[in-house]
Amino acid sequence: MNRSPRFILFLVLLAAHAAAPRADAATKKKKNAAAENKKLEAIERRRAEEQEIRKRFDYTFNDISDQIVTVTCVGDRGKSFGSGFIATMDGKPFLFTNQHVIMGAETISFKTATGRRVIPRGVELSVDRDIARLPLAEGEGLAVTAETKIDAPVCVFGNSEGGGVATELYGKVNGIESDKVEVTAGFVSGNSGSPVLDLEQRVIGIATYVTWKEKEDAEDEHETRRFCHRLTGGRWGAVNWKKYNDEYGKLYRDHEALIDSIYEAASTWYGDPFSRMAFEDHKDSGLRKWSDEHNGMIKRIERTLDKRISQHQLDNSNQRIRTDMLDSAEDLTQVCRDRARQMRFLSDQKDLTGFLRGEFIRLSERMDHAAVEIEKYGLKLSEHNYFYFEDDPNRL
Repeated sequence: MNRSPRFILFLVLLAAHAAAPRADAATKKKKNAAAENKKLEAIERRRAEEQEIRKRFDYTFNDISDQIVTVTCVGDRGKSFGSGFIATMDGKPFLFTNQHVIMGAETISFKTATGRRVIPRGVELSVDRDIARLPLAEGEGLAVTAETKIDAPVCVFGNSEGGGVATELYGKVNGIESDKVEVTAGFVSGNSGSPVLDLEQRVIGIATYVTWKEKEDAEDEHETRRFCHRLTGGRWGAVNWKKYNDEYGKLYRDHEALIDSIYEAASTWYGDPFSRMAFEDHKDSGLRKWSDEHNGMIKRIERTLDKRISQHQLDNSNQRIRTDMLDSAEDLTQVCRDRARQMRFLSDQKDLTGFLRGEFIRLSERMDHAAVEIEKYGLKLSEHNYFYFEDDPNRL
């Protein structure tokens, strides 16, 4: 007698977690409370330290607000914000910001915290650091110094989270290298491009990036480290900004966007093997084609639910689904590997700055990693039966 099949109700990647022994609820609650208390104590200690450091500065944001700049960028992904500042180097005024702040933008505007519009005369890029300096016709700028030492007080004045609101962040130097300085001042996204200043209002570096590392001795905690690139000791190269940005900057942003989309697709698929993908209009043709074919596969699977089939037909359907899932994973893996190969090719271009070269290499490595993980997932999906008869005593 023919019967109608049903989906197996399970999530492949979550199966291992579901089978694991559950932790005792009371113990877990107590552990979470202790961890939360520890975090609150750390926050209070940090605030107290910041207040003590702040007392040592005899100037505030308002004293240098005409040298602090908000950077507004508009591109394919909408509007974004960053920070910058005006400083004097080699006797000339420049507007400094990070390359990653302005890279890929269609239009860029600069305005000081006092509301004054700043119009650069060109673009120079650091050969080996994530810094751009834009020559200005005239104006007063902050002083730049190579001098600093461990535990020296610092402040970071900028535009936290890109909200257009002035912020003052205080900390100290806790690491020094030839091209960068590590500080404890808690700058975040939007502060990229802010000046890192010493007690004498001198710029020791430009706030650039934050790293996170899980702590081995504390659950659900991580160590945060913040770095600023030095302005001194590097080399600069003038570029035709429009040509450079069109050839490399916009591709850099496109690759970033594609990686985000692929991770989004993988996350959705990992959560539910029968998920539909919403990338029909994506800019990347490879991801768009994969999305269309993947959704077609899901439609075929769903149509099987409406049929009354025999055991032999059910076995064939399961075999087809296993093959389809594996093929879909292989196709998405190929999208990742093709793009990783393109990024490695771009990283070899001679007129590329060290910053973008490193970024293309980093992004290609992320794509290669995604390809490996998606390939593993496809193999997992190819190991299971997805249909069973409702009265099958051996079903999961």
